[in-house]
Amino acid sequence: MKYKAIAFCFLFLSLAASAQEIKWWNPQSSAINPIEGQGWQGEYESFYDRLPLRAKSVVRPEVWARSKFSSGLTIRFKTNSPMIQVRYKVAGRLTLPTMPAVAASGLDLYAVVGDKYYWCRPATTFRDTITYKYVGLKPTPDYYDDGVEYKLFLPPYNSILSLEIGVYENRTFMPLVPRDELPVVVYGTSITQGGCASRPGMTWTSILQRQLNRPVINLGFSGNGRLEPEVIRFVCELEAAVYVLDCLANLTSEKLYDNEKLEALIMNAVKDIREKHPDTPILLTDHDGYTSGFEGAVSQRRYYNYYSRVNRVMDKAFAKLKKQGVKQIYHLTYDDIDQSPDGKVDGTHPNDLGMMRIATAYEKMIREILNEK
Repeated sequence: MKYKAIAFCFLFLSLAASAQEIKWWNPQSSAINPIEGQGWQGEYESFYDRLPLRAKSVVRPEVWARSKFSSGLTIRFKTNSPMIQVRYKVAGRLTLPTMPAVAASGLDLYAVVGDKYYWCRPATTFRDTITYKYVGLKPTPDYYDDGVEYKLFLPPYNSILSLEIGVYENRTFMPLVPRDELPVVVYGTSITQGGCASRPGMTWTSILQRQLNRPVINLGFSGNGRLEPEVIRFVCELEAAVYVLDCLANLTSEKLYDNEKLEALIMNAVKDIREKHPDTPILLTDHDGYTSGFEGAVSQRRYYNYYSRVNRVMDKAFAKLKKQGVKQIYHLTYDDIDQSPDGKVDGTHPNDLGMMRIATAYEKMIREILNEK
């Protein structure tokens, strides 16, 4: 009889817990700015955009369309609820040929304790309204009574139409403002945008912001990171700890970007940034290669020719800039990245292993640039 009573109490408590009311918070209705990774607060056409509205008439339509994706954007908040639920709607298709729904249109939640990030396991439902539910969370660390800090990474390859975060009604919830450290500002390609990480937290810019514990502004535009002056103009508007130009993967066509034109794009981009920001470090990044196009490859040697050519041009442009006396410029080379032979999904876009290789190379270089341990 005693054991039946205990079982009944346990069942009652379980049912009571499952029946708890949920309170919902909408970032768009927040009294504070809750989005980290945006550089033009108050200037967006839609809440989760990455370029300001005035860019729409300046950049190419393809760049503008990709700026509507929420890649690199995060939401920070604190709660002592053991359950967190996120429900949201997106504008585009959920999947891509090399990215399932979790990767292209999903979320990632990390608990932040000190300088450590701990990934949280969700239960997911992908329908018209996508739902991520996290249960069994430890509501408070030993030293912190009013909740754990969380960081929510948003989809890299979809546009968010609406989003709400829910916790138990009787628990605390507090959105956190973006951190005030100067961000790393990255202008790049689909690899920067996030293709083809397994989930949003595994894009290299997401990994990097956890490694550096510093904001990163992701200006990766799939297929359209081309060192265009129209985009560099907006990059120059941002104050940064380091500017990263990682666009060579979209500039491999010798027909469109011969050596002379490619060199001019690199040098002009650096000089445009340097004119606006005389002392901020600028990091130029090599193409990290193709896994089917290594030197001496049995087949598809043309891929080796693609990336080795643009990297030679980068070497030449970097040397010229240094000779002209341009200060605080740095070069992340192909050898520095040291991409794995198994680091790509389709020979071009990194998987998680490839993303980690890229992020680790960036972390080492940026720590050296900023004199951080």
